[in-house]
Amino acid sequence: MSECRALTNFTGNAVATLLIGKWTNEIDLDVARATLSGDNPFDELSLEPDAHGTSTNAPEAARPSESEKVAVS
Repeated sequence: MSECRALTNFTGNAVATLLIGKWTNEIDLDVARATLSGDNPFDELSLEPDAHGTSTNAPEAARPSESEKVAVS
């Protein structure tokens, strides 16, 4: 019974994600089709912070200036 619930929950989440992505025009259907057909396999190493040659430190332009920092009391 637990496995059926988990499968139903997973399927519902997957369908809802695709539906909302399509509804808001946030999903790239060509990439989704390629991924689902196996032409674009998932690479978990691409999730690493430095996988694309970027630094984990934020660039100076992305850091708030002294006047933008909010004092926490």
